Amino acid sequence: MVKQKNVKPLLEAEYMALAEFRYQLRLFLRHMEEEVRQFGVNPQQYQLVLAVKGLPRGQEPTISRLADRMQLNHNSMVELVDRCEERSLLKRVRSGTDRRQVTLSITPEGEAMLRRLGSAARQELRSIGPLLVESVLRLTQESHQAKPGRGRGKQRAVVVKKAGV
Repeated sequence: MVKQKNVKPLLEAEYMALAEFRYQLRLFLRHMEEEVRQFGVNPQQYQLVLAVKGLPRGQEPTISRLADRMQLNHNSMVELVDRCEERSLLKRVRSGTDRRQVTLSITPEGEAMLRRLGSAARQELRSIGPLLVESVLRLTQESHQAKPGRGRGKQRAVVVKKAGV
């Protein structure tokens, strides 16, 4: 961890925004975990298939890259890929030129899962997304204290009121 110089402590409103962001994020994650389990899949399996589907263009879906994206160690990722293959959500594809090179590909079953759960995620985000965004904006704005002559304090007070915090 890098120490930062001249770090200002958070204001009470910023702590409230941080707590609200975490709460709304956790609500979303829990909602999606329940949706995934109803589909009969482990949440990490869904997260892996989603990570494969959502990789930025030009990035190969290798085990190492996906381990990094999901913040898992390599061995854990290999086990997760094995479980996804057993569930027919993903398949390993070996390169024709270098048999050591393996990428992951989503199966039709994996695509069907993504369609259903992606719709559930979008619907939930339509509900809680504005609160998440508002919390992030309140945390990333310079200061919630009004500067003399700028009139920004009143505007920020309205934002805090709208969040119900």
